Amino acid sequence: MNNKNLFLIFHGRFPSEKAASLFAAKSAWAFSLHNISVTLVVPKRKGAIKEDPYDYYNIPRTFNIIYINTIDLFGINLFRNISFTISYLFFSIRTFFYVRKVSKNMDIMYSNEILPLFLLSFIRKNCFYEMHDFPESKLWIFGNFLKRMRWILIHNNWKLNETKKIFPMIPQEKYICELNAVELDSFDIPISKDFARENLGLPRDKKIAVYTGHLYAWKGVYTLAQSADFLSDDFLLVFVGGTNEDVEKFREIYGDNKKIRIIGHVHHSDIPIWQKAADILVLPNTLKEKISAYYTSPMKLFEYMASKRIIVATDIPSIREILNEKNAIIVKPDDERDLDLGIEKAMNNADKNNVLIEEAFKNVLSHTWDKRAERIINFINK
Repeated sequence: MNNKNLFLIFHGRFPSEKAASLFAAKSAWAFSLHNISVTLVVPKRKGAIKEDPYDYYNIPRTFNIIYINTIDLFGINLFRNISFTISYLFFSIRTFFYVRKVSKNMDIMYSNEILPLFLLSFIRKNCFYEMHDFPESKLWIFGNFLKRMRWILIHNNWKLNETKKIFPMIPQEKYICELNAVELDSFDIPISKDFARENLGLPRDKKIAVYTGHLYAWKGVYTLAQSADFLSDDFLLVFVGGTNEDVEKFREIYGDNKKIRIIGHVHHSDIPIWQKAADILVLPNTLKEKISAYYTSPMKLFEYMASKRIIVATDIPSIREILNEKNAIIVKPDDERDLDLGIEKAMNNADKNNVLIEEAFKNVLSHTWDKRAERIINFINK
């Protein structure tokens, strides 16, 4: 990729508390480690966190960030149903004209956003689509879009196999499968559990299970909260993360439960210390929704593995891509009683837990942002 620039296009609020925004930042940074000039193209949108994105994500200034003006009607009730469409359309068009002006034909157009890539594919041949969602309708349109892509990255093997079945006309050599990743140095930090708890105001005498992430139903957080009814009084479930609206809703239901502590949104750079404060890290994703069961590749999963804590996770295909009985405790999905038993089990066999923790950490070593970017670059060059 000598003399090539990479334009990474992302339509979400940036920076923000969302995992997609973090993904864009980490990806841009990781590509920039490999002697590539990277420009992250994002919209100017309301609701973005008012902090320098490099500081917010604790990443070096090794890539450029360009903000594209768009029409932002978010938060206006009159336009609630069309605000996203209008913003996405104008962002895509303006991104097209910006990239056309500053890029060369050999440069890489990289995105999980369909419309900007589709438009750019008419003037730039090197379009790389990273599939975060999965097509469930209008497949002929999506198939024609994939035909225009030079490279296609898919997040897990289930999605890869299904995509190949649905779109047999797409050449196999276009595809690469890459799971999500983690920055090891951020999560494998040299602090003790007691030190972390003292700094966070958590009790030292409790058995603490921590969940970090959003409080969406498909994440299984309600099942985890309900499992508290079966846990003994010496357990504490700690929920870290979520939008203000979701946290408020969650507190209305579970805020009075003495075995549950709801922290709300914290700076992403603070997540490692919350995970280090845990005895157990829980990944309770549901089987009931396809986005959870099949489509996702949770960044949180890799962050858990890097934190060197025992993981309790549900038995669903997307999680089975990386976790198994050799590196985690696997429980039935959507079953608060079995989740409770898994959490209890995680506290009762220290020797076996150490084996699982060591195996999980060994497995995550190949899933760093740096190595992920290197494999993608090698795939492009090949």
